[in-house]
Amino acid sequence: MASTGLQPTTAVTLRAAGSKPCFVHVFAKGGRKWIVASDVCRILGIRTDAVTKLVPEHERGHATVLSKGNVESVTVVTAAGFNLLIAQSSKPAAKALHEWMTGEVLPSVGKPAPPAGAVEGQGKLL
Repeated sequence: MASTGLQPTTAVTLRAAGSKPCFVHVFAKGGRKWIVASDVCRILGIRTDAVTKLVPEHERGHATVLSKGNVESVTVVTAAGFNLLIAQSSKPAAKALHEWMTGEVLPSVGKPAPPAGAVEGQGKLL
C-alpha cells in the first residue's frame, strides 16, 4: 500500500452489555474500509502479534494514526481480515462486535456523516 497523505479516521465506541465502552478506529482508503487491528484484538482478547498469522497479507496493512495526541504506527485490517479475527474469539463480545461493525459502523464509513457516537481523528495509511 502506498502512502498518499493524511486520511481522516473515526473512533467509534462499542457499548456491549456487561462490558465497559471500547473504542475502535476505522477509515476508508482506496475503496476499502480499514479497522485498527489492536482495537479489535483488545476487545476479543487476541494478542496483537497474532494478526500477521491470522490475517493474510492482502487483508492487512499498516497505518500511521493520530490517537489522543500521539502518532502511532498500527496494523490495520480490511472487513475480511476483521471477520477472520472475530472467528478466533469465543468471547461473548465477539458476536456483539461483529453485528455492530457489519451492521452499523462499516456501512457508514466513508460517508459524509460519521456514525453516532463517533470522534474524529487523523490517520495516514502506508
